[in-house]
Amino acid sequence: MTPDAPPLARRIFQQALKPGPTWQPVSVAAVLERLETLGDSYQLNVDELEVALDAEFPWRNQLVFQSYQLDPEELETWTQVIRWLMRTLLVTDISTNGRGSLQRFQVLLTALSLLDVGCEGLSAVSSKLGSSHVPLTLVEVLQKTEQIPESSNARFKQWLRELPRGVKAGNFKMLQQAQRVLQPKFRADIWTYVFLLWKLKPEQLARFIKARDSILWDILICMVLDANAPQFALRVESVTFKFISLSWLGRMKDIYPETNAVGVHEQLLLQVAKTPHWKGWLEANYAYPTTGSEHSQALAEALAKLTESHWKEFIFALALSKSGNSAAEAVADILTNVERKIGSTKAKSIWLEAFERWNAWDYGSCEEHFFLSSPQVCTFDFPVAKHYSLMSVAQREALQHELEDAILHIEQRWFSSELELCTERNRLASRLRLIRHGSTLASDVASALPPPVQPDSEYAEVRYRYHDINAPLTS
Repeated sequence: MTPDAPPLARRIFQQALKPGPTWQPVSVAAVLERLETLGDSYQLNVDELEVALDAEFPWRNQLVFQSYQLDPEELETWTQVIRWLMRTLLVTDISTNGRGSLQRFQVLLTALSLLDVGCEGLSAVSSKLGSSHVPLTLVEVLQKTEQIPESSNARFKQWLRELPRGVKAGNFKMLQQAQRVLQPKFRADIWTYVFLLWKLKPEQLARFIKARDSILWDILICMVLDANAPQFALRVESVTFKFISLSWLGRMKDIYPETNAVGVHEQLLLQVAKTPHWKGWLEANYAYPTTGSEHSQALAEALAKLTESHWKEFIFALALSKSGNSAAEAVADILTNVERKIGSTKAKSIWLEAFERWNAWDYGSCEEHFFLSSPQVCTFDFPVAKHYSLMSVAQREALQHELEDAILHIEQRWFSSELELCTERNRLASRLRLIRHGSTLASDVASALPPPVQPDSEYAEVRYRYHDINAPLTS
């Protein structure tokens, strides 16, 4: 799009608000005449209207796509056409003539949007439209608009019916997967209706989202709002809409670099924390957190303002075991920031929750066919080591001695296979690794995470099939 087109459209629309001559487009007159003839059976064909307007005003597309310079006569024609459409739209009150007036409103607004440039002109005159009947009419138009699923496949339709039930039950992973599949297709006029309602009366659009309660519509509206979706989601009650809006956080950061993306995300988290969907939200977004991401930064800020029950849900949303050290680093980063804000006394409950879950898991001791090829990095390395760091020296030393003795005499126990022997030995070594790091953390000079996993000796490396799956590949 030529950069001159949007500001020119704004000037034309603003000029059209002033008194002056008008010009009724022939293509619009033909559609309105057809509407008068067919009445309620008439269905607006947006594509046909667009083709007709392009034929009547060929300079419009040339301006947008070819940097065409309009001559004074073409500029005046554009102004007169917009002036006629605006005046007619503002006097088209649907409360008097029912469906026919509603369709007339759609024709006029659609023509205005087609002769605009990305709704720049309509945005420029939003104060005039906002003080009229237009916002309420837009709501009625949207309420009468049905969004057609993109497939008529019976299985797809059944899945589409089950999806809202799953999301309402807290299965946001299901919604996350659905977002990759659902790309609602909608007419250009619907885009205009949504965009303009958001521009004129955002609170009306928020109420429409709540009343419609449709995942397809939530996705559609986020697509229209684009980079504005996350910020707008703060005004929307629907947690589903808030969740979907996260996909546009990156766009918000790119388009509006002055906006605090982490702050917006944090506010969304704090709003969700007040609903029953906090657990499902965390399970979908934070099972495998990443270090330094805006998601992790926002969560750290939010957790510091929440309660023990919210911290517990976070601990249980995390996946315990993950190839690589990234999740352990992210959790350490998040919880270090949380501890800094809430204080070490309050943070004790977080370390205890993490320890109890980790201790019950015991590196997959209750899972069938769970094999450890080496002592393992765990997502909970930091919080578990913190728990150990708060024990007395005597307690830690006793636990450490017990594990060291069990590892030393591992060959004296009976195992049904060599794999079981290696796994148990590596399980004990994994636990010992965190107790030792707890002692280091107690000195207040250590890094948050223990050093990389290393074999005890050359013998241990060979005997216990030592292979660190978390180590980078080397040539």
